[in-house]
Amino acid sequence: MMRRAMAVCVALSVAGVAWAGPQREAVLDVLSGVESPPTHADLQAIGEDVTSELLDIAADVSVPASRRGRAITALGFYPTDAVRTFLETQLREADTSLYRRKAVGALAVGWGAEALPLLKEALEDADVQLRIATVGALAQLDDGAGIEVLQQRLVSEPDLHVKDAITKALKAEVTE
Repeated sequence: MMRRAMAVCVALSVAGVAWAGPQREAVLDVLSGVESPPTHADLQAIGEDVTSELLDIAADVSVPASRRGRAITALGFYPTDAVRTFLETQLREADTSLYRRKAVGALAVGWGAEALPLLKEALEDADVQLRIATVGALAQLDDGAGIEVLQQRLVSEPDLHVKDAITKALKAEVTE
């Protein structure tokens, strides 16, 4: 599976260079900010077809990791089938924890409670940093389903850092 994901990323990155759209530079500029991630409004201001540019950038191994990560995060603003497939692949098969964590957040933003099965799966992952990112993603779901999952996980979570993140997320929910 990892080889397939790498082959897809390489194919997309080669295609991305060859088929780079007219908005690629504008999207890359928006993704280069250091202080804060790009907003949906920032990306919409560029024009149409930003989704394909983001997908190309997110898969392009020649793009710096920080911009690729921001592109993965920004894909959450564009909940299409192609984006979901890409994010699911990143979550399950990306070769770095950064991209997996970004995929968790983007799935929560783009699909909300519909992403719950994937988020529950990520909460079981061996990667502590991914589990912490998943806690944040679950806490931001609007319908409370994420909070229920966090309450259940708190009892069985073996890592103290993840337990701490869950406790903080649950306390924040109570005070809102």
